[in-house]
Amino acid sequence: MVKINSMRIPGSWRQGYVLDHHTLWSNFIGHDEFGHAMFDTKRSEIGELLYRLKYRSDQSVIYAIVDTAAGFIASWNPDLSVIIPAPPSRHRDFQ
Repeated sequence: MVKINSMRIPGSWRQGYVLDHHTLWSNFIGHDEFGHAMFDTKRSEIGELLYRLKYRSDQSVIYAIVDTAAGFIASWNPDLSVIIPAPPSRHRDFQ
């Protein structure tokens, strides 16, 4: 299971949590030869897996993400009625 730093989030629900921050820090380092901005970015472990899934189409990380989320839910042991995922920012065939 991936190391996480779960945090409670406020909202119009009884309890809500995120597994961790996605990005820990990101510093602009210049532009590439095509004029695209480049960044030196440090992500949390779960943030890196999500980045690989969303932006590199690396479906091999899905099981680690699911196992981590399931482990958190099992350890939290809520009286759970629904899990609401964040909607994708754009359509992806495998989300």
